[in-house]
Amino acid sequence: MLVNNDKLNFEAGKTKAQDPLSRSSSNNSKVDDSKISNVGLSQQGQNLNYLYQLSLSTAQQNPSPVYIGAEKRIEILANSVNEIARQSGYEYTPEQIKRVVEDVAKGVNITETQPGDVNASSGSVYSFLHSADKAKLANAYQHALDNNTSLDDVRFAAFSLARSRFIEAKISSGTTWAVYDPNENVSDPKSDDAEKLEAEKLTVESGSEYVKSLLEQLKEGKLFTSNPYLRTSLFQEVSSSLLMHKLPSFLQGKI
Repeated sequence: MLVNNDKLNFEAGKTKAQDPLSRSSSNNSKVDDSKISNVGLSQQGQNLNYLYQLSLSTAQQNPSPVYIGAEKRIEILANSVNEIARQSGYEYTPEQIKRVVEDVAKGVNITETQPGDVNASSGSVYSFLHSADKAKLANAYQHALDNNTSLDDVRFAAFSLARSRFIEAKISSGTTWAVYDPNENVSDPKSDDAEKLEAEKLTVESGSEYVKSLLEQLKEGKLFTSNPYLRTSLFQEVSSSLLMHKLPSFLQGKI
């Protein structure tokens, strides 16, 4: 919380501050001026706390994705805080807006993900994305926000690319990688990462209507047509490879 106003009540203070001021001596006037100053700070503090609390709640309910990078996430958060401030009817200084953005960013833990470790027992697959990958995904995400197109498409493309980067890192570390084929028995895959294969299987074999729609788009050559940033060869290849249980071509020569 930015400001604690538990002991201050602006509305009550504002009413009481007028009468003593008009009836006091010059000495008492100085004290009353101090009261008015405290009242003003109380209102300012309440307004600032309102902005912080509403911005924090909004950020918690609509978290920005880790795959776009911390810098872009801060930018999106700042836009949200500014919009909330504009709609509130209160006036905030640029310094106050900046402070709220920084505090909310800490509250929802907006930080850059650490580079992925292929030997770690747990972690996020998105930690294997390159900085250039995140920049491309940030453009796609912003386009979806601005044009009200599918965020699910951006998520799927992001996971597809992150998966490919993870496999690339595993192969570089010496792992022998096997690709899941739904038409084959994979009870004994030639890989020391069999649990990852099962995860991949579940990802695309969920039978969801969304996945079915992507397969239909792929069949018609119209995958992610609503987002031009996802029509690049990189996102098309990694996403179609995941849907078809294959490895992208840039990985096939490495296994």
